[in-house]
Amino acid sequence: MAKKKIFFLLFLVFVILLATAALYYAFFIRSKSEKAPAASPQAPARGLGSEIYQQVQNPGEKIPETNPFDAKTNPFGEAKTNPFKDTYTNPFEK
Repeated sequence: MAKKKIFFLLFLVFVILLATAALYYAFFIRSKSEKAPAASPQAPARGLGSEIYQQVQNPGEKIPETNPFDAKTNPFGEAKTNPFKDTYTNPFEK
């Protein structure tokens, strides 16, 4: 009984290795040999898309600077807004 289990496991491992080798050959080795030949260098074709691309301007160049951290946003920053700031003295501090 134990010999049958060992034989079955070895057969299963052999089949898995065989399938892995076949997939490796199909995806890596065969795909490298079937690549299309490199195109000869030619002048790029001018079409409608390239003409439109050259005429369109970049709208991102005309955006104003809107960083809220650069500008002063507190209108009361220079005015005295707390009238009781220096009037109270703590009796427990010396």
